Amino acid sequence: MRVRATLAGLLLTLAALPASAATVWATDAARSTLTFVATQAGGEFEGRFRRFTPAITFDPADLAHARFNVAIDATSAETGEQERDNTLKGKDFFAVQQWPAARFETLAFKAVGNGSYEATGRLTLRNVTREVRLPFTFKPSADGRTAVLAGGTTVQRLDYGVGQGEWQDTQWVGNEVRIRFELQLRRAAP
Repeated sequence: MRVRATLAGLLLTLAALPASAATVWATDAARSTLTFVATQAGGEFEGRFRRFTPAITFDPADLAHARFNVAIDATSAETGEQERDNTLKGKDFFAVQQWPAARFETLAFKAVGNGSYEATGRLTLRNVTREVRLPFTFKPSADGRTAVLAGGTTVQRLDYGVGQGEWQDTQWVGNEVRIRFELQLRRAAP
């Protein structure tokens, strides 16, 4: 009987605690970047997504309630070369007519020290979802009102079906793609 009373008291105490204090951040889109680096004919090229929408909830003291949910407009991909951009958006690569958006959603976070973290998440591209690890840093300003979230990962494009037909051959376009981001954040209004 005493154990039940103690357990009931503990549950009532936990229920009365405030909800997660993890901070919600707004992204300054004009000052934030989402880029990718790949190889073509043995040389590297860099591209970027002009439009992406991150929903960021993050507090280093509350990783259990941290969340990254990023919607990426695949139609906004550009590399500075029109023919390559058209090919990227075409049916053999991003197939933006069928799948105009990509998405990244986190599953878990861990601290690795000195303001560095690693998120485990799911990246969906061309309706294919794979788990990825995302190392990143989080650097808040002295007053805690702004922060910089930066990091990246490497994926294999063929794992997502990016490169159909003749483009499955990695001699012309490499399989490895490095993805990098730098988000300028400010605390969202409560």
